[in-house]
Formats: sequence, structure tokens, C-alpha cells
Amino acid sequence: MAPRASRPSAVGRATLAFLCGLCEVEELPGSYLIEILGALGMSVSGARSYLARAVADGRLVSHRRGRQTAYALTGTLLRRYRTVERGFNGRPDWEGYFHIVIYDIPETRRSERDALRAAAFDEGWASPRPGVLLGMHPPGSWAGSAACSAGRLDVDPATARDLAVLAWPLDEAAQRIRRLDAHMDAVKARYHELDPSDDSHQALLARVAATHEMLSNVTYVWGTLPALPVEILPADYPHDVLTRITAEMGGPLMTSGARAAKRLLADHRGPGAQSR
Repeated sequence: MAPRASRPSAVGRATLAFLCGLCEVEELPGSYLIEILGALGMSVSGARSYLARAVADGRLVSHRRGRQTAYALTGTLLRRYRTVERGFNGRPDWEGYFHIVIYDIPETRRSERDALRAAAFDEGWASPRPGVLLGMHPPGSWAGSAACSAGRLDVDPATARDLAVLAWPLDEAAQRIRRLDAHMDAVKARYHELDPSDDSHQALLARVAATHEMLSNVTYVWGTLPALPVEILPADYPHDVLTRITAEMGGPLMTSGARAAKRLLADHRGPGAQSR
């Protein structure tokens, strides 16, 4: 999927995780979210409806903090947020083996089989063939079924590379990385006139909006990339492009936007914060 084009409202289903990532938290005040969603093109009533839908469909949980309502990531969205965080901290090392789960679930229990596979894929596992799942870390509770047998598959690096190509969509991941690189260049060009020293309220909001446009695409792509050791990735995998994108995440636009987001968040957590 190509990076999304700009539109009147830049808010998507995972925007909440993007905003948490800017502030390096897993919970944000409702008043802050409504203001930032407004800067991304959403009306106040639209923002409130968006938050209500996120609570209803299990992306957020809400609770009171003093006079304010706070919204915390939960469920699948929280797991993916943490997966993305781990992705930015580097790839795992190749230790000479995959974790493996072999399952035997007949077609008559298709919904059970599909749920098992979905839970495994949500944790970064993949399938090189029907009935077999591979991962870089021990399986979660989904592998506790009597239909599953878990273990370790010791292989040499060449065999591991072959299995990785069969199991994970590495060609598609490489294409996403290259498209993201071009998109990030376009974002930087559009916002090159932003003044990082301007701490007026509107300037802070503008920097958060610019950073959201970049971060939303980066985190989307990061969430789809297989978290595999470099040693078992194909030789033509775009490591250089990925390194450049990673470096950009610590560049001036991202640093300025994260600083702006935290400044705005501090205003909503202060003694004069609004109740919403």
C-alpha cells in the first residue's frame, strides 16, 4: 500500500498511536487529543466522535484523571504501538534458529485456525507453508492450544534466508521502504519553512501536524516490516534506505515536532488544563 496522500482531515484509525509516539506515552488527555485532531483537520464534534468510536472498537480505554478524561491505548493498537517501538530500537540478532509452531486444525474448525494464525501474525510470526508458523521470539498464549506443538528449528543462515523469503512478504516490504523514502522527501520539502524556534501556539500545532504526516507513514510501514535479523534478509533488501529513514526519525523536523507535541501536552496537564 502506498503512503496516503494529503486530505482535508489527516486523521486515520491509528493516529492515536502516532500522537502517543510523539509524546513517548501510552495515554493522553482528551483535551489534548481534541486540540491536535483539530490541527489535523477534524472538527471538535468529529474529534469527540472519533474518540468514542476508538473506545467502542477497543483501540482506547477512557478513564477520569481529576477533572479530565484520559485515553489510553489498549488491545491490538497497544501491541502494535509497542512492536513499532521495538522496531526503532533495532533488529534481533540471528542466533541460529527460528521458534516454530506446528498446528493441525482441520477445515471443519476453520474459524479456530484463522484466529490462531491472526494472533501469531499479530506478534510478527509468519507461515512458510500451511500448518507451520515461524517466529523470532517464543510464541504467545495463542500456541497453548492442544492442536499446537511448539519448538525450535535450528538452521544455517542460507536455509534461514530461504525460509524467510517463503514466510515473510520481503519483496513487498522492500517496496514499501522505497516508497516511504520518496514520501518523506516530499514531506520535508513541503514543510522546510517551518521555524523550529517559533514557540507560538499556532506554530507548535503546525509542527505537530507536519511531524504527524511523516510519523504516521513511518509507523505504518514499521508496523508491517518483518522484524528479522539482518543476516537472514535478502542481499538486495534496501538496508541503506532503511538506515536513512531511521536517521531521519532523529532529524530536525521530527525532533522539532516531538518537542512541540510535548510542550502542548504540558499545557493540558498543567493546573489550568481544560476539562473535556
